[in-house]
Amino acid sequence: MQDPSLPKDGHVGKTIIDPNTKDTYFLNKQIGSYGCCHAYKALYSRCMENGTLVPSGHETLKIINKNLHESESTELQRQVHTSFEAIGVVGIGVDNSFATQDLLCVSFPYMSKGSLHNILTARTPNNKKMPKYCIGIVLREALLGLRLIHNTERVHTTFNQGDIFVHIDDNATDSARILIKLAFEALVYDHSENINTEEASSSSSFLDVKGISKWGAAPEVFGKDNDTSTQKSDIWLLGITALELAYGDLPVRNREDLNCIITKLREKKRLPRSLENLLKKKGLSREHWIRINEKNRDMKKFEQFLLNGKNPGKRPIDN
Repeated sequence: MQDPSLPKDGHVGKTIIDPNTKDTYFLNKQIGSYGCCHAYKALYSRCMENGTLVPSGHETLKIINKNLHESESTELQRQVHTSFEAIGVVGIGVDNSFATQDLLCVSFPYMSKGSLHNILTARTPNNKKMPKYCIGIVLREALLGLRLIHNTERVHTTFNQGDIFVHIDDNATDSARILIKLAFEALVYDHSENINTEEASSSSSFLDVKGISKWGAAPEVFGKDNDTSTQKSDIWLLGITALELAYGDLPVRNREDLNCIITKLREKKRLPRSLENLLKKKGLSREHWIRINEKNRDMKKFEQFLLNGKNPGKRPIDN
């Protein structure tokens, strides 16, 4: 049930004013949600000292009704502070947070393409895998975000491709056109702007982004009553994400399915079959692919990263 204080999807949005700065946010459309929070693409206008509003592009505005969801809004406010302190340039950072009479609002940069999960789920079944070099870029940017969190002695705990957001700036130069950023705590939401929600939820090919941190957790964390997540368990979840990106489709319904795939990967000590088939279609054997990339040893590093996952001591945090 939608909060009565928020516009319904498909209706003309409302303008929300920050009571402290008088900045305005015009809600264009709902782009996602997280529990009782709603995330909107908002046209942001900064209020100058003379009261003039200056259009300043789009922001994402995450909103929760304080009166209807008191405990959830308290938790969101706590997360705002930890997110602000932990996330820097390579992560989605909080631009502003404020409260109106009824609403708690969190403003942060608008990521035009939404989450990586949203992007890949919207693709055709045969086009869900990512090229190796793209996987490397995504994981590198995600690791930079994780490093910022870990440097503040915090743990992400829920890392998955639904927390990795992509933005394409049509006005920027090629080198700065694509931004990949990691969301954390208050800035996490389920982006659903470009996908058929019903179709996506019925798909068994993709890991459930809401449940992966529980049944997809690291072995030393899985099944524990108390939250024992560590920086090393974040790296495990990074590996699970890498595995899904390499497969394209990862048919997992429960922990047993996940263990089966990981066991086969360790026994055969090679990349997933679907990725090898992709190389064959391009006329390249796995050996040839490794040979032409031997200088950087990207392929071997990727394989070793996945194979080292079971032992927490072998999961690298910074490389």
